[in-house]
Amino acid sequence: MAFKLKNKKGLEKYFANQIKRIESILIRELEILVAKLENHAKRSAEYEDQTSNLKSSIGGVVLKDGRPITFRGFSGTSDGTSTGLEFLNSLISEHGRGYVILVVAGMNYASYVENYHDLNVLKKTELKMERDLPKILKRLKLTVEK
Repeated sequence: MAFKLKNKKGLEKYFANQIKRIESILIRELEILVAKLENHAKRSAEYEDQTSNLKSSIGGVVLKDGRPITFRGFSGTSDGTSTGLEFLNSLISEHGRGYVILVVAGMNYASYVENYHDLNVLKKTELKMERDLPKILKRLKLTVEK
Protein backbone atom coordinates (compact mmCIF):
# COMPACT_ATOMS: atom_id res chain seq x y z
CA MET A 1 0.00 0.00 0.00
CA ALA A 2 1.46 3.34 -1.01
CA PHE A 3 0.71 6.62 0.65
CA LYS A 4 1.96 10.14 0.32
CA LEU A 5 3.30 11.68 3.51
CA LYS A 6 2.33 15.30 3.76
CA ASN A 7 3.39 15.80 7.36
CA LYS A 8 4.09 14.10 10.65
CA LYS A 9 0.40 14.15 11.64
CA GLY A 10 -0.50 12.27 8.48
CA LEU A 11 2.01 9.55 9.35
CA GLU A 12 0.76 9.36 12.95
CA LYS A 13 -2.83 9.06 11.73
CA TYR A 14 -1.87 6.31 9.28
CA PHE A 15 -0.15 4.25 11.99
CA ALA A 16 -2.97 4.85 14.49
CA ASN A 17 -5.45 3.53 11.93
CA GLN A 18 -3.29 0.48 11.23
CA ILE A 19 -3.04 -0.26 14.96
CA LYS A 20 -6.83 0.00 15.30
CA ARG A 21 -7.30 -2.33 12.33
CA ILE A 22 -4.91 -4.93 13.73
CA GLU A 23 -6.40 -4.71 17.24
CA SER A 24 -9.89 -5.12 15.80
CA ILE A 25 -8.85 -8.28 13.96
CA LEU A 26 -7.06 -9.65 17.04
CA ILE A 27 -10.02 -9.00 19.33
CA ARG A 28 -12.43 -10.65 16.89
CA GLU A 29 -10.18 -13.72 16.64
CA LEU A 30 -9.81 -13.96 20.43
CA GLU A 31 -13.57 -13.65 20.89
CA ILE A 32 -14.09 -16.49 18.43
CA LEU A 33 -11.46 -18.57 20.22
CA VAL A 34 -13.09 -18.06 23.63
CA ALA A 35 -16.46 -19.11 22.18
CA LYS A 36 -14.91 -22.22 20.63
CA LEU A 37 -13.11 -23.09 23.87
CA GLU A 38 -16.28 -22.70 25.92
CA ASN A 39 -18.20 -24.94 23.52
CA HIS A 40 -15.33 -27.44 23.43
CA ALA A 41 -15.20 -27.65 27.23
CA LYS A 42 -18.89 -28.43 27.42
CA ARG A 43 -18.88 -30.92 24.53
CA SER A 44 -15.77 -32.80 25.68
CA ALA A 45 -16.90 -33.16 29.28
CA GLU A 46 -16.34 -36.67 30.61
CA TYR A 47 -18.36 -36.25 33.79
CA GLU A 48 -22.07 -36.65 34.47
CA ASP A 49 -23.34 -33.16 35.26
CA GLN A 50 -26.24 -34.17 37.50
CA THR A 51 -27.15 -30.65 38.66
CA SER A 52 -26.00 -28.73 35.54
CA ASN A 53 -23.89 -26.57 37.84
CA LEU A 54 -20.50 -27.56 36.49
CA LYS A 55 -21.28 -27.04 32.81
CA SER A 56 -23.14 -23.81 33.47
CA SER A 57 -20.11 -22.52 35.43
CA ILE A 58 -17.95 -22.78 32.29
CA GLY A 59 -17.26 -19.58 30.42
CA GLY A 60 -14.60 -17.13 29.47
CA VAL A 61 -13.60 -13.56 28.79
CA VAL A 62 -11.32 -11.56 26.52
CA LEU A 63 -9.41 -8.86 28.40
CA LYS A 64 -7.52 -5.87 27.08
CA ASP A 65 -5.26 -4.20 29.64
CA GLY A 66 -7.23 -5.76 32.49
CA ARG A 67 -10.64 -4.66 31.21
CA PRO A 68 -13.23 -7.16 29.97
CA ILE A 69 -14.15 -6.85 26.31
CA THR A 70 -16.38 -9.89 25.85
CA PHE A 71 -17.84 -12.46 28.22
CA ARG A 72 -18.92 -15.85 26.91
CA GLY A 73 -20.72 -18.77 28.52
CA PHE A 74 -22.18 -19.05 32.01
CA SER A 75 -25.53 -20.04 30.59
CA GLY A 76 -28.34 -21.75 32.39
CA THR A 77 -30.43 -21.19 35.45
CA SER A 78 -28.41 -23.18 37.98
CA ASP A 79 -26.11 -21.87 40.69
CA GLY A 80 -23.20 -22.63 38.40
CA THR A 81 -23.90 -19.59 36.24
CA SER A 82 -23.38 -17.04 39.00
CA THR A 83 -20.59 -19.06 40.63
CA GLY A 84 -18.67 -19.28 37.36
CA LEU A 85 -19.02 -15.58 36.66
CA GLU A 86 -17.97 -14.68 40.22
CA PHE A 87 -14.91 -16.91 39.93
CA LEU A 88 -13.96 -15.41 36.57
CA ASN A 89 -14.38 -11.86 37.92
CA SER A 90 -12.05 -12.72 40.82
CA LEU A 91 -9.31 -13.61 38.32
CA ILE A 92 -9.64 -10.53 36.10
CA SER A 93 -7.78 -8.23 38.51
CA GLU A 94 -4.71 -10.48 38.28
CA HIS A 95 -4.20 -9.55 34.63
CA GLY A 96 -3.12 -6.01 33.87
CA ARG A 97 -1.47 -5.36 30.55
CA GLY A 98 -1.98 -6.78 27.12
CA TYR A 99 -4.56 -9.18 25.76
CA VAL A 100 -5.66 -12.12 27.89
CA ILE A 101 -8.21 -14.85 27.44
CA LEU A 102 -9.53 -16.70 30.45
CA VAL A 103 -11.70 -19.81 30.34
CA VAL A 104 -12.85 -21.24 33.65
CA ALA A 105 -15.00 -23.88 35.26
CA GLY A 106 -16.15 -21.96 38.30
CA MET A 107 -17.49 -24.66 40.59
CA ASN A 108 -15.13 -25.29 43.49
CA TYR A 109 -15.14 -29.04 42.79
CA ALA A 110 -14.10 -28.78 39.12
CA SER A 111 -10.44 -29.53 39.86
CA TYR A 112 -11.48 -32.43 42.10
CA VAL A 113 -13.51 -33.97 39.25
CA GLU A 114 -10.60 -33.50 36.88
CA ASN A 115 -7.67 -34.49 39.12
CA TYR A 116 -9.10 -37.04 41.54
CA HIS A 117 -11.58 -38.77 39.23
CA ASP A 118 -9.44 -38.14 36.13
CA LEU A 119 -12.46 -36.88 34.16
CA ASN A 120 -11.99 -34.08 31.66
CA VAL A 121 -13.36 -30.69 32.67
CA LEU A 122 -10.90 -28.24 31.06
CA LYS A 123 -7.69 -30.21 30.37
CA LYS A 124 -8.58 -31.03 26.77
CA THR A 125 -9.77 -27.47 26.22
CA GLU A 126 -6.44 -26.15 27.44
CA LEU A 127 -4.68 -28.40 24.94
CA LYS A 128 -6.99 -27.12 22.20
CA MET A 129 -6.13 -23.55 23.13
CA GLU A 130 -2.41 -24.35 22.98
CA ARG A 131 -2.91 -25.71 19.44
CA ASP A 132 -5.28 -23.02 18.17
CA LEU A 133 -3.71 -19.82 19.52
CA PRO A 134 -0.47 -20.09 17.50
CA LYS A 135 -2.57 -20.62 14.36
CA ILE A 136 -4.56 -17.49 15.11
CA LEU A 137 -1.41 -15.46 15.68
CA LYS A 138 0.10 -16.78 12.46
CA ARG A 139 -3.07 -15.75 10.53
CA LEU A 140 -2.92 -12.34 12.16
CA LYS A 141 0.71 -11.95 11.13
CA LEU A 142 -0.14 -12.84 7.53
CA THR A 143 -3.03 -10.36 7.57
CA VAL A 144 -0.80 -7.59 8.91
CA GLU A 145 1.84 -8.28 6.28
CA LYS A 146 -0.67 -7.72 3.45
